[in-house]
Amino acid sequence: MRDNQGCLAQNPVFAPAEAAARDCLVRRSSLRRYEADQLVLAEGEPSEQIFALVQGSVRVFHVSPCGDEVALKIFAAPAIFGEAEALSGIPYLEYVRTIDDVQLLVMPTEALLDFLRGEPECTVRMLMDVSARLAIAAYNEKSLAFNPATIRLANYLLDYASWTGSGAAELRVALNQDEMAAAIGVSRRSVAKDIIAWQKDGLLERQGADYLIRDPEALRRYADPERLGLVYSLEDLRRRVGDPPEA
Repeated sequence: MRDNQGCLAQNPVFAPAEAAARDCLVRRSSLRRYEADQLVLAEGEPSEQIFALVQGSVRVFHVSPCGDEVALKIFAAPAIFGEAEALSGIPYLEYVRTIDDVQLLVMPTEALLDFLRGEPECTVRMLMDVSARLAIAAYNEKSLAFNPATIRLANYLLDYASWTGSGAAELRVALNQDEMAAAIGVSRRSVAKDIIAWQKDGLLERQGADYLIRDPEALRRYADPERLGLVYSLEDLRRRVGDPPEA
């Protein structure tokens, strides 16, 4: 239990709270572990809990009537999800599946509300976090409605490569064309057309099961320069409020 409390102390939303308040919240919550590619929650399920991502990463997506998945966000620890539905009293609106091995602190809605009532700075930070993610969701809806498939694919590849943590001049993307198509809501044929063109121009290269972005700057010229990234972590909030980086 002590380790769990320490994880919340490193989360920028919960960091300003009194240790006793965090400890109380943890005692009312449960730590769950998931392996890669496990479903955490599904659209339509009752929203009785809120999730603090302690370790690993998850993807958030919709499923179309014909079974296609459309990626909405990728959360990397530390992050929080499920609070919009839980605090609104509506069923979950999205699917969430793990990308790698994950640890989640699962907080009952009333437990989190009790915590926030006594910790105004944490409440402000959660509001800032929710607002940032609403802006990302609004951008993604606009992109799906108006951006051509080529722009959406460039956006997605650059965001995905950024999420994997590569800071090199060349970026590796461990995705196949079916996964790319599902992520941006287009056909595989549409993705293949752009991939072939970019390979001919030297922007991309196939290496085994992965794609290597040979010229990230050239690919950025196809992307939306004002895009809001698909990948989100509370590290963004940490920078905005001026907290020191996690040790």
